[in-house]
Amino acid sequence: MNIALPFFRHSSNPTIKTNICKFSQHRSLLCGKTNPMTTSCHKIPRLYTPQPLNKEGAAIELDQDQAHYIRNVMRMAETDQLRLFNGKDGEWLATITQIKKKSALLRLSKQLKPQPSTQAHIHLIFAPIKKQRLDILIEKAIELGATHLHPVLTHHTENRHIKIERINAQIIEATEQCERLDLAKLSPLTPLPTLINQWKHTQAIHWAAERVENASPLDKLTAPCAYLIGPEGGFSEEECTLLKASKIITPISLGTNILRAETACLYCLSRTNINNTGE
Repeated sequence: MNIALPFFRHSSNPTIKTNICKFSQHRSLLCGKTNPMTTSCHKIPRLYTPQPLNKEGAAIELDQDQAHYIRNVMRMAETDQLRLFNGKDGEWLATITQIKKKSALLRLSKQLKPQPSTQAHIHLIFAPIKKQRLDILIEKAIELGATHLHPVLTHHTENRHIKIERINAQIIEATEQCERLDLAKLSPLTPLPTLINQWKHTQAIHWAAERVENASPLDKLTAPCAYLIGPEGGFSEEECTLLKASKIITPISLGTNILRAETACLYCLSRTNINNTGE
């Protein structure tokens, strides 16, 4: 039986919370208490930790929030297994050796996946949108392989007060769920002109332009790359003039339809994934 584990840890949706509790209560019945969750690595819950993961037998201590999560939400107990990753040392199998109300101890068993030595960077530059749609953008950007997220302030930016800690938590949660080994890097909210003037990455910036003449098609772009997606309502005339004058920015076309900001982001990332695989 292939059982998908829910990871909506921070969700306020009562239906999702109820489903998590129901799943947790029946975990031992579904997975087998005598041999807990060992038949397939994909059934073993996955958790991020900032601690080093580099030695079999090493002890790992979880913080209070993570201990609460595995004990009270996932209903895990001693001898149960977790998969751990830290964005640097690959993925490791660990066994719970002690679990208390405010802490938990794990012991590393073996490395399941090594950390890739190299990775093509995909930069996503975007103007923050309204909260609910921004949540979707962040989650899906992580699933689709964005390695660097750059929120920018523009004349028409809707959301000018993003919470960096909250977005970082969303990045971690999405990374846990989609089984990536690396954590995307989140930059602070920066005015668009400042970002362009201080751009130090080797990748040129591909601007998803609306109805701009001579815009290049997206069908041949591969990683490493960088995409600039405008806010709802588009860039102002002053900003368009700045973008057209910049030597590091190339306009690209996403088709004839006007797309929502989050749709444009996901279209660019999806197309890049397809181009990279040669399909």
